[in-house]
Amino acid sequence: MASFDWLLRGIDGRGPAGAPYKTFTAPVSTMNSSGRLIDAVSSACRRLASAGWGELLAAHGLDVAAANLESELQKPLTIDRSIAGFEDFALEGIRAIEAGQPAQSLLFHAFASPGVLTYPTNGREAALTDFPTSAEIEAVENYVYGVRPPSMEELFVRAGGAHLAIVVFAVEYRSGIDTVHRKHADTCYARCGVSRVGTTKAAYLPAARGYLPFVDGHPDQIRVLPCRYAPYIAALVGGSKDGHGPMRFIEPGAKVAAASTPRPLDAGAAPPPPALQSRSISDGARSFWVPLHKLFDGSECVRDRTIEVRLSANHVNEKIRRAHLFFGANGHDGGWSENDISQSPFIFSKGIAEFSSDPASGDWLLEPVPHNPMVQPAKYSGKPLTFRVPESREGSAWTPYQSSLNLKLKASGARAAPEYLHVRHVIDENGREVDLNKSKDLIKKVTKGGYNARHYVDFAGDGWIDVECAELALDVPRRLPAYSIVATPDFFPAVNQSDLMNWTDQSVPPVLLGILWPENPGKPEALSDQRYAANLELAGAGFDPNDDTMTAIVGAFGSGKGRLTRVRRLRIGRATTLPDAAAGVFAPGWDVSYDRTQESDPADNGIGLSAGTTFLNTYGLGSPFVEDTKLCAALSSFWPAVAPDITRTFGPLGKYATATPLTDDVIGLGGSPAWDGVQGPIVDAKRKVIEYSSLAYGDYVEVATRNGFRIDVIGRTSKEEYVARTIAMARVYAALEATSRLDKAKWSVLSFRRATQTDQELNDALKVTKRKVLSEFLYRFELVRHDGRTIADKAKFDKVLVPYRSIVLLFADPSIVLHKLDDGTWKVHELRR
Repeated sequence: MASFDWLLRGIDGRGPAGAPYKTFTAPVSTMNSSGRLIDAVSSACRRLASAGWGELLAAHGLDVAAANLESELQKPLTIDRSIAGFEDFALEGIRAIEAGQPAQSLLFHAFASPGVLTYPTNGREAALTDFPTSAEIEAVENYVYGVRPPSMEELFVRAGGAHLAIVVFAVEYRSGIDTVHRKHADTCYARCGVSRVGTTKAAYLPAARGYLPFVDGHPDQIRVLPCRYAPYIAALVGGSKDGHGPMRFIEPGAKVAAASTPRPLDAGAAPPPPALQSRSISDGARSFWVPLHKLFDGSECVRDRTIEVRLSANHVNEKIRRAHLFFGANGHDGGWSENDISQSPFIFSKGIAEFSSDPASGDWLLEPVPHNPMVQPAKYSGKPLTFRVPESREGSAWTPYQSSLNLKLKASGARAAPEYLHVRHVIDENGREVDLNKSKDLIKKVTKGGYNARHYVDFAGDGWIDVECAELALDVPRRLPAYSIVATPDFFPAVNQSDLMNWTDQSVPPVLLGILWPENPGKPEALSDQRYAANLELAGAGFDPNDDTMTAIVGAFGSGKGRLTRVRRLRIGRATTLPDAAAGVFAPGWDVSYDRTQESDPADNGIGLSAGTTFLNTYGLGSPFVEDTKLCAALSSFWPAVAPDITRTFGPLGKYATATPLTDDVIGLGGSPAWDGVQGPIVDAKRKVIEYSSLAYGDYVEVATRNGFRIDVIGRTSKEEYVARTIAMARVYAALEATSRLDKAKWSVLSFRRATQTDQELNDALKVTKRKVLSEFLYRFELVRHDGRTIADKAKFDKVLVPYRSIVLLFADPSIVLHKLDDGTWKVHELRR
């Protein structure tokens, strides 16, 4: 049994000496307001009644225009769960407002659920013409908790002796299939939230009750994605698999725990880093903070108390500083030292993320600050900020990977500095910028070093969301902040890591498991499945090294006891900001990296040493983040669901094969610009070679600085489409008898697109084989087999040529493959195991 002493210790919020002062903020929607909660609920109902909401709620027996709305909201209703959007409303719910139970409150569900889009009228479904704002949804939620506010004594009794604290959570109301218990629609909570950077401000999508990164009419822009936080009185309880969770309950020896261990690249390779060994502790033996009662301003939150709740948002980006600390620790003078590296932009807190000041957004919506472009050249004291690139010698702490400078990891596998640095833009002694991408000796120059390369700054980072409530300080003195990650854009906002994990565990044919995902790092891994401490280097956060449940997703206290409703997958047009949509930490990650503390001698007697502690951070990611983005995407999409698989765009790397292909038009082969500015392979049938872009010359920093990413052309990919492409690709490899990582890497996807009825070869195949295919997810593949040999293109040093003999044509859907053989006949491949 693990020790949980940390759970009993208070956090005074001040942090160690020298920690930055935290500016607590009052909530936006209740600022300078003395009205009752019911007034805000009544106002929202009146505003929406004529937009179809009056008829919708009347169908359940609720009159939102009643003279006594308070009484109306409390009466039992005849709820019609056959109405669209209410199929997964909790079966235990019988009222518009059920005190302390948002998931059992019909009005809250109607306002908050992204599945409620229509209303019944004259025997048909009509579209609602308006939707509640975030502030109106929050008003109803606060009323749920405040209609019969509990006393502190009642909360202690309700907790059944469990320890209580004021805890900040990232929150999201979800349809039933995406909740912790997967029984009915409910709110999910995590002590870690993930917002995402972009070039322009967020835009609320009322029907979806959320946000997406797209800017209509401006494909070169990316909206920031905000994350909502809220403070709760929370109880410390053990994990409950069939109750409050956590989601994807970890048990020793189960598939989830086993998948957490990254597999080595090759047989006989060194074991996985000790910092990421499989956990032997079940979530049933861990303790989790779960929400008991929401806190908000006023006299209606806690009986006989008038309280004020304030939050502070504190973030830091210190990647450039960390790089120079790494250089100094390894004997290289990068050109800067203290006190310079304690200044911006080596390390900075401003301009990362702030709480929204828009009253319509409600309280505590954390929005990343837009920066256009989202990656910019760094300046210091009004001049370009550069660093001296070290020479890469055998045994040094750095080495080029392609054209990036790779700072080596610790023996534990942890990272104290960015994994990759951009080193291709030189500032010479005259202050002129020289682009090494125009040099045929790019890699040689990076290896030799000895020049001043320009730093670039991104505006990602991590930090904490702290809380204070002086009026409850005596009753509940402990305050636990949330861990806040301001991450890189998610290029597949409609696809979550946990969706792919569940699909892999429950639906993938066993014979395809070894073919499906790259062996390194293995199956998709969500951040919510990690059990590591939050960033212990954040001065003032007060995160404890023994608190390893920060990223877990839980339900409310007592949740999960309801009956199973009619859950179904909704095509919801919004992004998720909880950790199940974010990537895990290996290699080092897409959204977050990890570091490890030094071993210690707690008794100070020189006899026994305690091992270090693994903790999450963002300073181990690339500087800027797009330097790592390209490599993660090019190496067979290390992080499915967030990283586009661009393996087929670049020349064969020998170890990685395409896992989830992008279509031809997306990579610039269909007449449209490539989504990342790098055109896909071009066939020279006369010379029997394929021209690829060289990975070393693909510069995503240049793409980012000119707003060259077109997230809209790939970001609208649905989970169903993503899964179909992945399984079809795996079936194609199986049809070609390429089942190992190295065998798959011998095949290159030359063309990939949707198959259509106008394709004569498809019609021929179907006529000959007499098979039926799933036309919605039927794809046309052209592949070539190569021996790994490449030819330098003398005329284009940034290209590589790959010889081929013949092009293989296949059509595949998720169940069968139609394979055109060399003699022109068609063969059907099916896998039944």
